[in-house]
Amino acid sequence: MNSAATMFRIVCVLGFAALLCGCGTAPETTSDTWESGTPVSVTARLEYRVDSLMNENRRLNQQVEALATENRNLTARNAELETHINEMTVAPKNEPTVPTSSNVAAGYEGALAAYRSRNFDGAVEGFQALLEGNVREDLADNCHYWTGESYYGMRKYREAIEHFRIVSDYKKSEKKDDAQLMLGNSMAAMGDKAGAREAYNKLISSYPASPLVQKAKEKLARLQ
Repeated sequence: MNSAATMFRIVCVLGFAALLCGCGTAPETTSDTWESGTPVSVTARLEYRVDSLMNENRRLNQQVEALATENRNLTARNAELETHINEMTVAPKNEPTVPTSSNVAAGYEGALAAYRSRNFDGAVEGFQALLEGNVREDLADNCHYWTGESYYGMRKYREAIEHFRIVSDYKKSEKKDDAQLMLGNSMAAMGDKAGAREAYNKLISSYPASPLVQKAKEKLARLQ
């Protein structure tokens, strides 16, 4: 009986020792492996998302600015075309009957016809031929004016301004107010808002009875 008890104690001691040894060699757990890694934090993920949104916002802003620039260019071009169409549809004011030689009369009417058909190169050539032929002064101012209109139609605004200013320098001319309005239009088309304002204001102050005063005021309002 004592021998059996002794044997039982020995078995229990050996089992306990084996259990202790097994616990000492247990493999590393999944939890231990995760803790030893470097997982992405919530803050880092949020910062990455914020950077992505900011980059997208910058890209969209650039697209908006590009569209706004294109819209401004189209608006300016539309205004220019509107001005030109308006000027084209208005019948020439007080165009004189040319009581000179038939050649001069034919040349003047031919140049005007070229302008009205939008053959601006042909119009410039015709009016310049008359000016080089020493056409008389009361017709020369009209030649310069329509030369300026023709250059304006070709978007050669500097050349147009030169001829409109020549008209303004004549002591007498029925085209002075027209030339003054077109000076403003040419400068506005070139982006010279200050020069355009000055030209329109001069038309208003120097030719208060002109039917073009209202148009000059409308142009000024658009420049604000």
